[in-house]
Amino acid sequence: MSVSSNSVRATNLRALLFPVGLERKRAGQAVAAGLVGQLSAVGLLACSAWLIAAAALRPPVLTLTVAIAAVQAFALMRGAARYGERLASHDLALRVLARVRVFAFEHLEPLVPGRLPGVHRGDLLNRFVTDVDGIQDLYVRALVPLLGALASSAITVLVAVLLDPAAGLVLGVGLGIGAVVLPLGIAALGARSGADLARSRGLRDAIVVESLHGASEVAVFGAQAAVLGRLRSAEREVSRQARHASIASGAGQSLGVALGGVLAAATVAASLSALDAGRISGVVVVVLGFLALASANGVADLPEAFAALTGRLRGAGRVLQMTTQPAVPKAQVALLQPATDALSFALKGASVGYDPARPPALDGVDLEIGVGCHLAVVGRTGAGKTTLSHLLLGFVEPNRGQVEVDGVDLRRWDAEAIRSLIAWAPQDPHVFHTTVAANLRLARPEASDAELAAVLAQVGLAPWIARFPDGLAATLGERGETLSGGERQRLGVARALLSGRPILLLDEPTAHLDATAEAELREAVLAAAAGKTLVWITHRHLGLDAFDVVVTLDHGRVASSFGAAGPAAAGRSR
Repeated sequence: MSVSSNSVRATNLRALLFPVGLERKRAGQAVAAGLVGQLSAVGLLACSAWLIAAAALRPPVLTLTVAIAAVQAFALMRGAARYGERLASHDLALRVLARVRVFAFEHLEPLVPGRLPGVHRGDLLNRFVTDVDGIQDLYVRALVPLLGALASSAITVLVAVLLDPAAGLVLGVGLGIGAVVLPLGIAALGARSGADLARSRGLRDAIVVESLHGASEVAVFGAQAAVLGRLRSAEREVSRQARHASIASGAGQSLGVALGGVLAAATVAASLSALDAGRISGVVVVVLGFLALASANGVADLPEAFAALTGRLRGAGRVLQMTTQPAVPKAQVALLQPATDALSFALKGASVGYDPARPPALDGVDLEIGVGCHLAVVGRTGAGKTTLSHLLLGFVEPNRGQVEVDGVDLRRWDAEAIRSLIAWAPQDPHVFHTTVAANLRLARPEASDAELAAVLAQVGLAPWIARFPDGLAATLGERGETLSGGERQRLGVARALLSGRPILLLDEPTAHLDATAEAELREAVLAAAAGKTLVWITHRHLGLDAFDVVVTLDHGRVASSFGAAGPAAAGRSR
């Protein structure tokens, strides 16, 4: 990756995670409360040490009153400050999490259809859920404890220096080692295991998601043992990486505890010369030892906080890597808005490839789709038909050549505005786990029940909807589990027709229908598309004489094209 790409990624990361508006106020409150809590813990232990050591000398009781009150005050302040820190940091975390979730969805939504070919569904789910949700720990478990511990350590060292410079110097060096060297060492120890753990979890989740989606096929072909074997192997790898990460975390905690004991002993030893010289009393020596122990307890949590920081930043980087694609050159002008619904499309030497090691999905295609043209695109599986639909929708960019809308490069248009004129029925339309009416109203929310019933009848689903006692209020189940393949496709076509948009793009709308049902649906669509632009993508050579232009794709190239001259024409592959 280039230096400029790294700087852009870092800038985007800061913009994504840095608090804004009210979040900054909450961040300040959380750090301030955390600092008060840390100092209260140190003050509580130091005052307790002074009280115990001074009481052993049997002074007048009144001389201990202030220390007793200070112990009570620090105890109350510690509890209240930690409650305030948790309240402010969690509020901050949830606000940032809400913003990051919206950011991730907004950036993923246009990429998922065709610009994430190398990301598995399970890995995508793991990044969107685990990595995005883990960002909330960045403040609760990482930044707030880190800043609080560092600030309280600096103040503690200053107090120790005022009591005895030599002891303060030893304490400062020890805390510096604990605050810098120890976390960095533990982070380096666990860096690779953390990255490997995230990668292993993504692969495991990919196996789970794909196996669940293909559970019927797995059961029919008796492949349960093979799938379970892959899942067990992936889970063992996750467990192995998790153990490595736990070893690093445990080592950090153990070394932090050991540091406290060593630092307390070293601070006491450094103060003995001042004690012998009479510059400080024995009570102060005890206080210095407990100051070192208390400040070391705060620093002992830094390896875990630093590990959480690096882990969450790594997760945020994966989110950015997923949502930030290489920049596509844009014209340095405002994006164009369609002035009319009548748009023409033209592919000029358009090529699309997903993997440099494989042949392109589309290879140098020239094609014109005029206003009102009824175009049929025919080809076998893998011919590039779906890629063509994604290209027209702007879901993918051509590697070579270009797509023009009304003679202007598609990249100069507002992609959302262009898509708002296209009604798309994909090859496998998604059916949401909700009612029939809600699935249809995705295309036009204001549609009435009568309009929903009419469009269902138009695509031949009137007998189907009549079987449900609840009618349009019937729930279709997860991914439309109560529908057959043909019913799902016709529901997708009904959704496209209901939208009323001037351009219809239907990808394999009859793949699961018999010849009679296909002919009925094709006639219904052609009638509804009168005066509209229609792109009918199919692998069947049936009823194509009803279309203005018929284009045959083979291995991503236009093998043949024929049709009437007039509002549309098709060219040959270069």
